[in-house]
Amino acid sequence: MANTTNKPAWQTDEEMSTWERVKKAFANDWEQTKADFGSDEARDMDQDVDDTIKQMAGSDDAFENREQAFRFGYAAQRRYHSDYPTWNDDLDERLRADYGGDYARDRRYIQHAYEYQHVD
Repeated sequence: MANTTNKPAWQTDEEMSTWERVKKAFANDWEQTKADFGSDEARDMDQDVDDTIKQMAGSDDAFENREQAFRFGYAAQRRYHSDYPTWNDDLDERLRADYGGDYARDRRYIQHAYEYQHVD
């Protein structure tokens, strides 16, 4: 069952249902980044080596601890992509106001999810 804590007013059940379908892809993507530690082929998630080492060690930066940010960013993409096809300052301000957590801490994960291209 989806965690709806801090859910913005615009987030619908349909968006949450869609999130549940792509959640595994996000988790796999996150795991792949850890698996590719040190590889030139690793997907760029705007992380440095310290972030990757923390994830590999099972620190607080595990996927499960960032799911709220990923879920929010993905739902925002579904909601706002036609108005904001690319991340910009106006979108950033709108999402900052809607987010129910620590936006400054989670912003890069929200942006990553907003820019994520899922293929069914």
